[in-house]
Amino acid sequence: MNIEKELTLQFSKARVKHIADLIGANEERFAILMRIFLQGSYVLTQKAAWVLSECAVRHPFLIIPYFRKFIDKLHEADASDAVKRNVIRVWQYTDIPEEYTGEVYDICFGYLNSNEAIAIRAFSITVCYNIARKLPELKPELRLTLEDLLLKNQDGSPAIKSRGKKILAELKKK
Repeated sequence: MNIEKELTLQFSKARVKHIADLIGANEERFAILMRIFLQGSYVLTQKAAWVLSECAVRHPFLIIPYFRKFIDKLHEADASDAVKRNVIRVWQYTDIPEEYTGEVYDICFGYLNSNEAIAIRAFSITVCYNIARKLPELKPELRLTLEDLLLKNQDGSPAIKSRGKKILAELKKK
């Protein structure tokens, strides 16, 4: 199987699922996908990001060795929305290793009040909440930020409002 060739074919949700099926839980195949994601052309990186997120949701253990590389990729000045969106989407479903918790939180918290795409901001809300559940000292700051975010987005994105209200309700419970 040639993963790079698969990524160059007509691309759709069905193709993403097909490639993810081919990779399965195989660490060597996943490593090939990661190489493309990290070093491929702009278009291939975007396509690999979508497949990567599908694989990681199915088999979260596959991404553990790549946390540092994900963080470094997000810090690149030219990181595309597709890369950001899919990495943060994956982080929603992953137990963040303790050594990266602070940096991941800082990245996602920074996206909350940014001009990033809606999905990046919405996924970041969830990642921040998941981390704050483990580190309760972060909850007050997250709560205030979400209240402010919802106030600013009263006429804004339904995704931000929905996710923000849901997480805010959870934060107020405790």
